[in-house]
Formats: sequence, C-alpha cells, structure tokens
Amino acid sequence: MINSVKCQDGLQFLLDKYKVEADAKLNCNDLTLNLDKSSFPLLPWRTERRFVELKNIVNDDTLEGISVMRVCRIESVDSELRSIIYRELDLCQWILGSKLTSIYMVENGRKAANLIAKLESGIVCTIEVAATLPADSKIIDKHEIISQRGIACDRVVDTQVPQESIYLFTDEGEQAYLDVDFELFDYTVEEVAMVRQAFAVIRDSKLRVELTQSAEYLMHMVDISMQSAKSNKAMISSGGANQ
Repeated sequence: MINSVKCQDGLQFLLDKYKVEADAKLNCNDLTLNLDKSSFPLLPWRTERRFVELKNIVNDDTLEGISVMRVCRIESVDSELRSIIYRELDLCQWILGSKLTSIYMVENGRKAANLIAKLESGIVCTIEVAATLPADSKIIDKHEIISQRGIACDRVVDTQVPQESIYLFTDEGEQAYLDVDFELFDYTVEEVAMVRQAFAVIRDSKLRVELTQSAEYLMHMVDISMQSAKSNKAMISSGGANQ
C-alpha cells in the first residue's frame, strides 16, 4: 500500500533540494498530480528501474524478432481488477513502443482475468491478472519478453515472488530491506516511482502532454477489454491518443 503522506513529503523534499517552485499535491489513490490548479495523470510504474531496463533492451536491439510479451500480476483481494488491467496494458505498450489495437478478455467474477492483446507492431501480449491475495500481501508479478534471439524478464529465473536487497536473520525473526533510491530512503519501490514521476512531471511540460494522452487511450482500451469480456469477442480499438 502506498503511503500518500510519505510520498507528498518525499516530493516536497525533492522540490526543496533542487529549488523547484511549484504548488503540487500528489493524489496517490487516483494516480494524479495537482499542479498549479491543473490535474495531470501519472503512470508511475514507467519510472521503475526494472521496466526502464526492459524498455532499453527492446530499444537497443538486444532482442531480435520479438513475438510475445507474457505478463502475470496478482494483487490483494481489495484491489480493483480494472486498475490492474490499466497498469499492465500501459506497460505492454510503453515497453514495446507500440500501440494496442485489439483485445480479447475472459473474466472470472471481477477478481481474475486473462487477456490477449495485439499491438500495431504485430507483437502479442498475454496478460494474466487477479485480485485474490489476502489483504496486505505482497504483490506478485512477472513480465517476460520472448523473441527469436533471447528472452528478457524482470524477475530472476525460477522465482515466483519479488526478492529484497538485504535479508537479516536474527533471534527475533527475519527482516528484509529494499532501498532503491539514493535520496528517498525507506520508501517502497512503488512510492519511489510515484514521487519520481511526479517530480519529473513538474519539471517537464512535454511529459505532462504525453501522460495525458496515454492515460486517455488506456482508459479507452480498458473499456474495450470490459466490452470484450461481456460479449466474449475480440474488440478492435476505434482509435485514440498515442501511447
């Protein structure tokens, strides 16, 4: 769970440190940033290191002939399936650098879904999402890109749960630590991503436009996904903003 107060404090810390003047407030629950009386959507997962590196691997031609991206994400039972789908569709588009064109989705009780999405580039994305873990459980996810030459994955081979950087075993039990930012200590990966993208949005007007267009198109594609589940048919995008 993202701590909104903590994220706002982290954002203010960066603004003060780098002497950036802005009237900015983070809304972590609805993924928006209120900036100078305007509101901008955030897609914070785009700043997570593992996804940045996957995108770099795609862009520098380390992988040749990409055919499939496989995605799995399981969140706690109090999560919204629609929000999970929104996130994973964006990652597929953004990492692979291509726009979603069609989606077929099968849903089970609004708590689990399987999607097959096709991009303009011809790459197929298979996505498995669920909101079935006990409350306060750690999220389980995995993103794998398969190509003619090579496979790239954001998790260590044969692991099912995210690993921490440091483990401490004492008489009191096990403790784990995962600091991922040299300025934001004791923040989770998700909190760091939220703060860093908000800070980037404040400083970059072009990024505001990009994220706004992406969010609009993503909402359109999520709506199409839901329509597909109801009709049991593949749905084709009617167009929208770029990814």
